[in-house]
Amino acid sequence: MRFILILCLLLLATPVQAAVDIKNMKAGRICMDPSPDAKADGWVCHETADIQVTDQGRCVYDGKTRHCTWVGIAFDYVADTGRTVLQCVSESSRPTSHGNPRGVVAENTRSNAFELPLEGRQGHFFNPMYYLFAVRAMDDSVLVDTMTCSHEGKVVFRNTFNVHFPTAPEGAP
Repeated sequence: MRFILILCLLLLATPVQAAVDIKNMKAGRICMDPSPDAKADGWVCHETADIQVTDQGRCVYDGKTRHCTWVGIAFDYVADTGRTVLQCVSESSRPTSHGNPRGVVAENTRSNAFELPLEGRQGHFFNPMYYLFAVRAMDDSVLVDTMTCSHEGKVVFRNTFNVHFPTAPEGAP
């Protein structure tokens, strides 16, 4: 009898991990559709792991408008709680700088940690991101960028972009 009581107490004391289920994951080039309330809506319109960086997009990075290429991820989710936070890490094949419209978050690093909050017990999540336009040397023109997101220690998704930067033409300074 004591063994059963102790087992029940141990089971009650063991924390139950909240779960999140990710489905319909898409990643690649994105399309944006400004809504009437000036809130940008978007979706992954060209699923791909290979991203060709061009100067055709416009982004605000560290308070300045820059040329860029927009990419993103999107997925549907079901969670056990109304507010779930994914812990994510972006790891790149060479040192890069990370930032947003407000400022530079990290410089010359191969790894950057961040969080993605999911609102509600279920829904659709869309996260636009961008790569700034830059001309690179031929041997430095491809960046492998892997984002891994976990919840309570369990990986819920991983995405890798092979980012291709343009190279300078021969004879250019």
